[in-house]
Order: sequence, then C-alpha cells, then structure tokens
Amino acid sequence: MEKIRLMLESYLKAPGIIKKLKLSWGYFIGGVVGIIILIFFYWLSAYIGDWIFNKINIIFDVKSYAGLFRWLIIFIIRTIMVAIEYFFFKTILLGILAPFFSYISEKIENYQEGTEYRFTLKENFNFILRGIKIASKSFVKEIIYTFIVILLGFIPIVNLIVPILIFLIQSYFISYNFVDYTLERRRFSPEESAKFMKENRMVFTLGGGIFTLIYFIPVIGIVIGPIISIVAFTMTTLKILKLQNVIKE
Repeated sequence: MEKIRLMLESYLKAPGIIKKLKLSWGYFIGGVVGIIILIFFYWLSAYIGDWIFNKINIIFDVKSYAGLFRWLIIFIIRTIMVAIEYFFFKTILLGILAPFFSYISEKIENYQEGTEYRFTLKENFNFILRGIKIASKSFVKEIIYTFIVILLGFIPIVNLIVPILIFLIQSYFISYNFVDYTLERRRFSPEESAKFMKENRMVFTLGGGIFTLIYFIPVIGIVIGPIISIVAFTMTTLKILKLQNVIKE
C-alpha cells in the first residue's frame, strides 16, 4: 500500500515540480510530436479505410445500397483502424520522446536526490537506444498478451472481464517506457530491470493505468500525459529503490 501511495502522490505533485524546475517546455514538445503523429494516423486511417471500402464495393456494390448501410460499413472500418492505431500511436510517441524523457528523468533525480551524472555523447546515445528497445519489446509483449486475452473473449462469462484484463496488460507494459530511464542510470542490466518491474508490478500497473486514463482525454491527454508520467514514475521509482535498498551506483 505504501508504494501505491507513493505513485498517487507523485502524480499529484508532478505538475508543481514541472513548473518549479521550469520543464514546462515538455508539454509543448510532447504535444507537437503527439499532434503530428495523430494527424498522420488520421490521414492513414482515412486512406486505408477508403481503400478497404472500395475493395468491398467492388465485390458487393455497396454504393448501390442505402446510405445508412454504407455509413455503417465506413464506421466499422474506421473503428477497427482507430483500435489498431491506438496500439501503435502511443508506442511511437513514447519512442520519439525517449531523448526528452531521459533528460527530464535525470533532472527529476537531481532535484529529488541531488545526484549528478556526467555522461558522454556515446553513453547518452546508448541510453536512448536502450529506451527505444525497451519500448519495442514491451510493445510486442503487450500485443501478444492482448491477443491471448481477446481469444478468451469467446469464452462465456470470462469475456465479461476481457476489457479489464486488456486495460491492465496495457497499463503494465506501458510502464516499462517510464521506469527504465531511472534504472539504466543506475546501471541496471535489461534483465535486472525486468526483474525489478515484476517485483513491483502492482504499483507500476497503477501508474501505467493513470497514464492510460490521461492519454484517453482527447488532445489534452497527448500533451500532458507523457511528461507528467515520466516525472511521477521517476519519483516513485527512486523512492522504491530506497525502500528496497537496491540502489546501484
């Protein structure tokens, strides 16, 4: 319960700390990158959606049907496209923001712990690459587990909890994108990082769930979600490392 309290408090304190440390530019960068990706995916959705509709029309001559039926087909196609794009969107967004996350996470640690790091350009580049790799691997695992849970949806009664399971899976794996920046500075290997994540899966799933809920807020979520979450996760991770006495210098 203490760890859960730490995560909730960190999210509540994050906006104030962002303002205090003059990191508000992170909102702008996250928002610009997010909106650009959003516009691209909207265009892609329309393009692919129209292409699928035209293929269906060639086979079934949909255009000759009632307008409502045609609208329904377009709506279904667009809905499927949005669902698919949701998985890719947040992963691409967090991957592109990796360099900024690394910097902001370091600033938060300096503020909270007084720790200063002197990294070479090569080390910084390696840290960014690791962040992208972690995001990619967690995304693949998220897709696999989500697909398995979707298959469970065909089982009566079990299908009632499928949406909850999918939300929890996404929340857990998205948290990898925020926790590892702190662990890599502490020289945790990818294996050690994964072990730490599993040991604290409940609190990090909660944090990932909060990010996901913020992320669902139209436009605003894309702007504030990433920077608030990286601040909250960094603060919480540092406190948990202290509680467990596993800080590696």
